[in-house]
Amino acid sequence: MPDSVEGPDSETMPPTGTGRIELVFQNDPEGRSYLAEQYSSYPFHICRAHYVDKNIPGMATLYTQSCAGGIFKEDRLFMKIHGREHVWTHVTTQASTIVHRMEEGFARQQVDIIADQGALIEYLPDTTILFPKAKLQSSINIRRHPDSDVIVADSFLTHDPGNADETFSWYESELVIQQPDGRVDAIDRFSVTGETFISGETSAPGQNAVYGTFAVISGRADNCAFSVALRSCMEARADVYAGVSRLPNDTGCWVRYFAMDSVAAKAFATALWGVSRELLTGYTPDSRRK
Repeated sequence: MPDSVEGPDSETMPPTGTGRIELVFQNDPEGRSYLAEQYSSYPFHICRAHYVDKNIPGMATLYTQSCAGGIFKEDRLFMKIHGREHVWTHVTTQASTIVHRMEEGFARQQVDIIADQGALIEYLPDTTILFPKAKLQSSINIRRHPDSDVIVADSFLTHDPGNADETFSWYESELVIQQPDGRVDAIDRFSVTGETFISGETSAPGQNAVYGTFAVISGRADNCAFSVALRSCMEARADVYAGVSRLPNDTGCWVRYFAMDSVAAKAFATALWGVSRELLTGYTPDSRRK
C-alpha cells in the first residue's frame, strides 16, 4: 500500500472559472504541521495557520473565509484538503455560510479530502444556513490511507429572515469514502425539499431547525468503542434527536441528527468532536476559537 494517496480522478474536478481552494499540509522537521502549498480564487480567502490547541501544540488550525457574503445561484465551489504523512490538522470556517435565494439555477459545493499514511484531518465547518428558495448540492469525497483518520461534519439549518413562511427549495448531499486505489467503502446520499423538512414528514419528531451528519473515518480505531462513546453524547439531551451506526467495511462510525436550534446543534457536534479526538489521539480538544 503506498504511503501517499492520489487525489480524485480529473473528471471529478470542477471546470475552470469556478471558486477554488486547495490546501496541502505537511510536517516540518520538528513534527509541527504547516500549510505547505495553497491556492485560492474568488470568493475564497485563506488565513494563516494558527496553533491554538494547547493539548496538541503542533496541530495546525486553518480558518477559510469567503469574500462573497454567501453562496449564490450558479456558484460552483471546490475545496481540496490534502494531509501528507503523519500530519494532524484542523480545518474550519470563520462563520456559518448563507445560501441565498435562487429563483433560477442552483449552487454546488464539493470538498475533496485526501489523507496519507498516519494523517489526522478534521474538517468541521460551521452550519450552512439555507434561506428561502435556496438550492444546493453538497458533496464530500474522502480518499484515505487505511492508516489514517478523518473527522468530518456537515449540517444545515433553515432560516426565513422575512418571516414570510418560506423555506429552501431543496438540498442534496453526498458523502463518498474511498480507499487509495479508488475502491468505494461507503456512500451516503440524500435529498430533501424544504417543504418536506418543515412538514414533520422526516424521521425526526417535532419542529427541528437543524439537520447534521458527523462521521469518524478510521481504519485503526475500535469502532465498537467509538459507537459507545458517540452514543454517550446523546444522553440527557432533549434538544437533539440522533442515531449512531457503524459504517460499512469497518470504515468507521457516524451520527445523523436533528436539533431544535443552532445552539443545541453546535453543543452536540462539539461533544461528538471531543470524544472522537480523545479516542483517536488521547487528547481532548481545547475549545474552538472564533
